[in-house]
Amino acid sequence: MFMTEIFKNRIQIKFHQADPAGIMYFAQIFTLAHDSFELFIQKAGFTWTEWFQENKYLIPIRHAESDFQRPFLAGQFYEIEVTVAHFSTSSFQMQYTFKKNDVIHAVVKMIHTCLDKSSFQKINLPEDIKTRLSPFLKET
Repeated sequence: MFMTEIFKNRIQIKFHQADPAGIMYFAQIFTLAHDSFELFIQKAGFTWTEWFQENKYLIPIRHAESDFQRPFLAGQFYEIEVTVAHFSTSSFQMQYTFKKNDVIHAVVKMIHTCLDKSSFQKINLPEDIKTRLSPFLKET
């Protein structure tokens, strides 16, 4: 039995991210998740430059979804738990669980697909990505 490593990030909802009622605008959740992803890949052993600028392939997000369970309030702090939900032949799914005091406020899932840089065709997920992300694979 293995233990999933969970990357955690703490954020505060800013005034400009909320509507006049002080509730975070729904689309902000994707920016917050991707900001956490940028920190996560460094924890997984990639440099920011290596992942975003020097890759031999492209790794765009092909699907993103969110499930809100409670509102996010401006000025409040939330913890984001980042894990890898699953691997497939050419992609991997990330999961971001947003919590406050251990209560889930939202879950975001994003699927990243690996593409050849010149043809934009799907390619197999490189082994170095799978190896570095595997410690964060969520137990099923």
